[in-house]
Amino acid sequence: MGKVNLKRLDDVSPFRKVAMGTWRTAKDPSVYGLAEIDITETLAHLEAYANKHDVKISPAHLVGKAAAYCLQRRPESNAMIRGGRIYLRKHVSLFYQVNIPGEGADKIKKATLSGCTIHHAENLSTAGIARAMAEKVELVRSHKDRELAGNLAAVKKMPWWMTRYYLDIASWLIYGLNMDLSWIGIPKDPFGSIMITNVGSLGIDLAWAPLCPYTRVPLLLTVGLIQAKPWVVDGKVEVRSIMPVCVTFDHRVIDGVHVSQLAYDFKKCFAEPMKYLFHD
Repeated sequence: MGKVNLKRLDDVSPFRKVAMGTWRTAKDPSVYGLAEIDITETLAHLEAYANKHDVKISPAHLVGKAAAYCLQRRPESNAMIRGGRIYLRKHVSLFYQVNIPGEGADKIKKATLSGCTIHHAENLSTAGIARAMAEKVELVRSHKDRELAGNLAAVKKMPWWMTRYYLDIASWLIYGLNMDLSWIGIPKDPFGSIMITNVGSLGIDLAWAPLCPYTRVPLLLTVGLIQAKPWVVDGKVEVRSIMPVCVTFDHRVIDGVHVSQLAYDFKKCFAEPMKYLFHD
C-alpha cells in the first residue's frame, strides 16, 4: 500500500535519452500560436508540379519553401542567441524531424526520432527541397548517415546523467564558440534556422513542439492534418482544404510583431502558389 507500481525502462531509444537531457523545468520563453492555412489553390496545382519535376511533394516541403521565403524577407527572425546576444544568420537552413520506424514486427515500439537539415534553402525550389530531403531521409532511415549513426550509438551507450552535459557542451562548442566538430562526427550547424515536423502524416490534427535549448532554434512549425472545413471566401461559405500549422517561437528572439508579418507572408505563399511555391 502507498507505493506506486513502477518498472524502470532501461531499453530506450537514443532520442528518449536526448529528450530527458534537454528539458528541465517549465521556465522557458516559449510562445505558442496557430495558423490555419487555406491550401485549396495550392492543392489544385500540386499534382501537375510534382509530375513535371518527377518528385513527391508533401505538405512539409511546401511549408519549408514558404518558411524559407518568409525568413529571407524577414532576416531579423532568422537568428540565434549566442553569448547572451542575438546573431543573424546569413542563410536559411531547414531542419526536418524524421521518424525512424523500429526494427522487428512492432515498428512503433522501438521507433525513434531523428532529423535532417537542408542548408541554403532560400536558393532551392520546392522540388529542390523535396529532392534534398528525400536523399537525406533515405540515409537516415537506412542508417547510412555515418555522422548520425555514430552520434546515436554514442548516446545509446551514454549514462543517463551524462546526456544533459553532453548536449550542453556540444551546443556551447558548436554555437557558442562556433567550432567545427565534424571531425568527431558532429556536423556544423546541425539544426539550422527553423524546425519543421509533419504530424499530419501520422493522422494527428494539431500538436505544438517545445523549444529545444541546445539547438538554439527560435522557431518551430508543426504541420497538422489537412481537412475539409467550411470557410468564408468573398463573403460566401465554401468547403476548403485547411492546413493547420502550429507555431512555437522564442520570445527572446521573436516578438508578436515579427510573427504577424511572418504569418502574413506565409499565408500569401499559399494564396498565390504559382508565384511563390511552384516557380522554378
